[in-house]
Amino acid sequence: MAGRSPIKQSTKGQERAEHLMRVAVNLFAEKGYAAVTIQDITAHAGVTHSLVYYHFKNKEELFTRAVIYLIDNNIRSFQRNLGRHSHPVDLLEDWFDYNIQHAEVLKKMVKIMFDSSMSDEQSPHASNVIKHFYDEEKNILSENIAKGISMGIFQNLDPIKIAAFISTHIDGIFYGAWTQSDFNMEEAMSQMKLVLWSTIKINET
Repeated sequence: MAGRSPIKQSTKGQERAEHLMRVAVNLFAEKGYAAVTIQDITAHAGVTHSLVYYHFKNKEELFTRAVIYLIDNNIRSFQRNLGRHSHPVDLLEDWFDYNIQHAEVLKKMVKIMFDSSMSDEQSPHASNVIKHFYDEEKNILSENIAKGISMGIFQNLDPIKIAAFISTHIDGIFYGAWTQSDFNMEEAMSQMKLVLWSTIKINET
């Protein structure tokens, strides 16, 4: 049709797809992947089935792309913070602060990733994306810990094992926040930081 910009069409289409992915993320986090239907998504998004199938082949593709969208947004958001810090302790402190500040989104992400790993309908592509997230997280943390060791700030421990410890325990904190209404995330993060610093920091004399 004359007068319509292909670029604007593409932008509008991307906005619609992102809207559907955000709606899907909320539903997958609330109900679990297996329980959510395309009908649930269209009802909550206020769109027709045909629009969903225009952007996504099926529920699995919508789930996979929604997980990618959520993970990529969080990785990019944290990486923007990395440039603000040159000191390893500051960066790790910021990592914990970031997890508190973005707790609502990250709780959904952890819940979706947990449900996906337990589902009989698990998507192999989504599994690879989730693995990429954890690999990226551990790379960021282990490289920073290695930098702290080289600067003489941290103990000479295995950076990869320490990064895995941090990643695993942060997941545990988010799962506790998801399953326990009275769970205090900030207190749990503070306690974890105390354990971390007592383990890896070299005491100044």
